[in-house]
Amino acid sequence: MTKKKYIAISILIVIFVFGGLFYGGIFDFQAKEATNTVKSGVTKDCTSTPWVVAQKKDFFKKYGVNFKDVGQIAPPQRKAAFLSGQTNVFEEHPNGIINLIKSGAKIRAVAVIGAEPVNQTERYDLKYHMHYLVKDGGLIKNADDLKKFKEKNNRKIKIGVAATGICADLEATAYLNKLNISKDDYEFIVINDDQQEQSLQQGLIDIASLHPPFFLKAEKDGGVNVLFTSTDAFGPAAGITLLAFSEDFINKYPGTVEDFIRAYTDSTRWSNDHRDEAGKLTAEFIDLPYTSNVHWYSPSNAIDDTSKAYIQQWIDAMVENGQLKKGEITVDDIVTYKFKDTWKTNLPDN
Repeated sequence: MTKKKYIAISILIVIFVFGGLFYGGIFDFQAKEATNTVKSGVTKDCTSTPWVVAQKKDFFKKYGVNFKDVGQIAPPQRKAAFLSGQTNVFEEHPNGIINLIKSGAKIRAVAVIGAEPVNQTERYDLKYHMHYLVKDGGLIKNADDLKKFKEKNNRKIKIGVAATGICADLEATAYLNKLNISKDDYEFIVINDDQQEQSLQQGLIDIASLHPPFFLKAEKDGGVNVLFTSTDAFGPAAGITLLAFSEDFINKYPGTVEDFIRAYTDSTRWSNDHRDEAGKLTAEFIDLPYTSNVHWYSPSNAIDDTSKAYIQQWIDAMVENGQLKKGEITVDDIVTYKFKDTWKTNLPDN
């Protein structure tokens, strides 16, 4: 074989090898990067933990998820951000998903994320989804004070909430309904979680409705008492949140959705198993002076009979509050079972 033939063969080998790498590797990577992009706003509040953990512990990297953080989005703007396409994943309570559907969004929940812990021995357990706080020595000390508040003070009870149409107002309403307190006797004041502690101390609100990590901070700071919890208001259904994508995104990029579910739920299970470290990472991200507590997450992530019953409880509460007509939306209008292979059905729901 001549020297020229050796050179020609060598060139062909180089072309095949690098061509294979280019077309089979780089192009495939670029295609995956283009379709495997999940966009959300990681905000300095209770929702940040799974996102922070997934990035710090490389769960997104493990499953090849290209995550784009679009920046801070306040709770009242999250629905608009999803509808506009600024974000393409949505984690919310059932009423948040329902409100999106009512706005015309074609959206489906693909997994359960948040959960209310059950069988807790502590009255005001730090794993509960919310603590509703009152000022120590303030106008409200117990349920009887709630019942007599308007008559004694000639004004409505002011309840701080991060937004309306979320867990904070729905669960507060459920608790007050149990006490037969009229909706005419209270009002909701929209204040971010991180500002409610100060607002409570200043008398701008009478009740602060706080999630982790802010209720622990307020309780450590002192000067507050727990009036009731999310469990008092809504039982084991209180903490349920759903991970959702648009039907269009699900149909176009099912592999992306599956990868993301696996990465995100690995993050939440890790947070359950390493609560102190998850709290430290969350506190650092939010700039809190204390190692924070974090939410409790569903170990199974399954949309099963138990979680469907919880979703139905949210639907029923919205009907009772006049936010939804009976039969207007069903559980199966909200969820999809397309990604059931990502659920850990051998693990508990709460």
